[in-house]
Amino acid sequence: MFIGHFALGLVASRVEKRLPLGTALIASQLPDALWPVFLLAGAEAVSIAPGDTAMTPLRFESYPWSHSLLMVAVWGALFTFVYAAAGRARAAAILLAPLAVSHWVLDFITHRPDMPLFPWGDLRVGLGMWNSVPLTVAVEGLLFAGAVAYYARGRAMSKSFWALIATLVLVYVGNLFGPPPPSTTAIIGSMVALVPLVWWWGNRAGAPA
Repeated sequence: MFIGHFALGLVASRVEKRLPLGTALIASQLPDALWPVFLLAGAEAVSIAPGDTAMTPLRFESYPWSHSLLMVAVWGALFTFVYAAAGRARAAAILLAPLAVSHWVLDFITHRPDMPLFPWGDLRVGLGMWNSVPLTVAVEGLLFAGAVAYYARGRAMSKSFWALIATLVLVYVGNLFGPPPPSTTAIIGSMVALVPLVWWWGNRAGAPA
């Protein structure tokens, strides 16, 4: 998933207004935000294999430290601790770990059986929704559209907010219909650029106009 993860960030930020939108979006994408770090360190591996699933040309060969259920829970708890220690609202902080874990749950639904439960052993799970492009796009699109409608309901949102939403959709469509990435370096570079952009843009655009 991609925009499906962001959907939960939108909902959490609307439910708890003291949780900035950009922070909620990053929490919902926390495993993917950490993933490039472990790729660069050589602790995880991905390859470009068009046809591995219908939705993505990427084959996730190993990502136990960023995407195993146990470690996602650990990273989410650490994010919560750091955010609360920085003096942020406790009610907002306690949503960060569940948002991080929601990433694993949605990936479990979409991925083929490549999602680890622990950073050791060979047990991997996944329901494989990515084997159907129409089903994945329908489910993810409905999640995102519903979350955007809920977030903006009864409020006049800024042009910057709608520009952010449009950018996320365009990135999603580009990944869906565009050519495979030329290299794993390009994958890492795109993630390294996207994560801080979403955090900064979301925190600026999240308030009503």
